[in-house]
Amino acid sequence: MRTSRYKAAKFLIILGSVLCVSISAFSGAVIARRGDVSIGGLAVPVSGLNGTLQSLSFFICIAMVLLDYKFGFIASACCIGISFFGATRTIFVSHSISSLPGAINCIVNVFALILISTQLKKSRLAEMTDKLTGQINRYGFEEIIHKKIRAFEKGSIVFLHLHGLTDINVNLGRNMGDNVLKTVSSRIDTIIGGIGEAYKLEGSEFAIFVKEGHDCEELVKKLISSVEEKIVMQGEDSTLNVYVTCKAGIADCLNKYVNPDTLMKNADIAMNHALRVEDMKYCFFNERIKQIAEREHDVELFIKDALENNYFYLVYQPQFRINGKRLRGFESLIRMKLPDGSFVSPSEFIAVAERSDLILKIDNFVLRRAMEEFKEVCELYENNITLSINISAKDIALDGFVEQLLEVIEDTEFPRQCLELEITEYSFAKSTDITIANIKKLREHNIMFAIDDFGTGYTSLAQLLNLPVNLLKIDKILIDNICTNEANRDFVNAVIYMGHLMKCEVISEGVEDERQLSLLRELGCDFVQGYVWSKPIDYTSVFEMCREYLNV
Repeated sequence: MRTSRYKAAKFLIILGSVLCVSISAFSGAVIARRGDVSIGGLAVPVSGLNGTLQSLSFFICIAMVLLDYKFGFIASACCIGISFFGATRTIFVSHSISSLPGAINCIVNVFALILISTQLKKSRLAEMTDKLTGQINRYGFEEIIHKKIRAFEKGSIVFLHLHGLTDINVNLGRNMGDNVLKTVSSRIDTIIGGIGEAYKLEGSEFAIFVKEGHDCEELVKKLISSVEEKIVMQGEDSTLNVYVTCKAGIADCLNKYVNPDTLMKNADIAMNHALRVEDMKYCFFNERIKQIAEREHDVELFIKDALENNYFYLVYQPQFRINGKRLRGFESLIRMKLPDGSFVSPSEFIAVAERSDLILKIDNFVLRRAMEEFKEVCELYENNITLSINISAKDIALDGFVEQLLEVIEDTEFPRQCLELEITEYSFAKSTDITIANIKKLREHNIMFAIDDFGTGYTSLAQLLNLPVNLLKIDKILIDNICTNEANRDFVNAVIYMGHLMKCEVISEGVEDERQLSLLRELGCDFVQGYVWSKPIDYTSVFEMCREYLNV
């Protein structure tokens, strides 16, 4: 789009130049005439017609400068120069100063265009400059990259993303956040020196152009290291040490075959990939990264279509008491089936949904659908069965989550004492106070809570001791090697002991064979779920399983 506008502006400037030269030639012919010029039967003085033509020519020159203050000014100056040459030539040839006003007018017009061009340049520079850091901003960056592409200038684009700036703005104030950005900007300028150019994009993002012939990867390592060093700030009462972390995406390299918009998109894709991978500090764009990004985009569209067209459905994973194989309840699990009959893995679409607010819509779908379906089971078995529903960390951390959930319960008339919400340890990594408050409020309504994927390391023991949860779920990863890895077995034993110490029951998920089952029984685990006793089943099969294992 920008290239098209640039080409259109150049075409209009060339067209304007031709018009100006044509007008200048016609004006010279008019001056050479004696007496008045007849137009439509009217006698027009030569001086008046010449002045009108010069004004028209100057108007076109102003338009050309407005289109492009550099190229347009050069073209306009050339056109006025031709007019000036014609006027002065007439003076010398005719030995008359009748053309002198026209020559003086040309000089005045040039100075007027210089003033206009200078002001436009200053205005454009201000528009392209980030006021906080003094670096060229995103609009200027895009324009400069387009020019580098057209000039066949080679190099690499690096996108840098700062993490932690939002927390600084919230906790220490935006002035402190602005000072951090200034410091980071200064460090970037110092590191790149003369081997690149730095630009300030929106928010907490920077862009860097690295010239061809320099080690881009080594430069990025230095940049990240420098940016993540301690930043000393003067607070109201004392000196503060603040830190930000940094991740980078790199796209190689500029050449005449690369579209500028595609190049910047590639750098953005690489940066976003680095942001999603916990241990990755920087990422080079490649086809594999591109395919991952395209797949995630497709999955996001699938999710939206599934929510709108009912492609989601639920299955239920039975949970059994390990001693006696008595049925405890079911965990609801969401699945997606597309119209062509293909399936999208929950691990894939849940991960994509969690990076946006789509996960909130999925949570709402599962809550409402599971309670609508399972209500009949609860009534049939006198509310002596449990329905477990997974809730995302985003949802449980919302201020209005309790009210939303209670509204769904009321709408579906689901028995609260049969409902168990599963939340991951990650739920306590952010918005801890709101999350804990929501759990406590819902426990007052007899709603049970289980901590899913326990052992992943986000929750502190102090937090767990203060949480009114009733169940700990041991992550499948810890169960997989329990029979062959002694350290794994000892850790599972410790988790079970800890759960009982907290007056919680413990369930192991992903139990697949009798050896695992026997060992978990020996370690004192209360419940199990997994293929060893049952795979996830559809809703109609739930009743058959309840009849078999509840003896009703």
